[in-house]
Amino acid sequence: DRHDVLQWSEDMLGTQGVGDEDLVLAQFNAAIAYHEYATKVVADRRANPKDDLVSILVNAEIDGDRLSDEDVIGETLLILIGGDETTRHVIAGGVEQLLRHPEHWAAVRADRSLIHQTVEEMLRWVSPIKNMNRTLTQDFEFGGAQLSAGDQALLMYESANYDETRFDAPDVFNPKREVNDHVAFGVGSHFCLGSNLARYELRVFLDVVLDRIPDLALASDAPLARRRNNFISGIEKMPVSFAASAPLGDGKLVLA
Repeated sequence: DRHDVLQWSEDMLGTQGVGDEDLVLAQFNAAIAYHEYATKVVADRRANPKDDLVSILVNAEIDGDRLSDEDVIGETLLILIGGDETTRHVIAGGVEQLLRHPEHWAAVRADRSLIHQTVEEMLRWVSPIKNMNRTLTQDFEFGGAQLSAGDQALLMYESANYDETRFDAPDVFNPKREVNDHVAFGVGSHFCLGSNLARYELRVFLDVVLDRIPDLALASDAPLARRRNNFISGIEKMPVSFAASAPLGDGKLVLA
């Protein structure tokens, strides 16, 4: 079901901040289709548990409390979008910066110990999730402003990751950045469930691509297609050129 699931994810996130009626209709249709699909999966896992995450969610119980079907469907959608949309945008946006600064590409290719720092800078630089809304549970003073319980606070992760009081030259992509306490994965009790997996995927991707496509380059200087989205955004398509040093199917690659 991978193709359908990824297409639903793409359609549901592709309309944020865009007034195109066709895109809005595609979003609604994708949301309905995913809900119908997930409902069947949840019902099946309740009746026939398997060794997978959905089975764990539908059968978990804490002090007699269990998740409803709607709770599980919501969680699966969160995991789908959180795992699909975010990591690929970091890959595309991070690689774009490495290719626009060939000295960085050459450095990490020559010294793979730089991959860890490079991945962290990719996460800071792209900040794929732009914001998250929270509701205050108690009165609180922040930055000289008095906030009250029940007020809503919009957390701007990208702004925090470009804070000049926290980062030296934040507008410069620097894979060798020593201090990089970015908040691309959130913070505290809301810290990203998949952070370790995302970091692992990014490290493996870089390591493999540096070996197999060492001469990777942007195919043109034309502006890249970027998603206009006020929640999760990034590069939609990034044509590149290369001479493969190992078999890569038809020899074509588009990072998207």
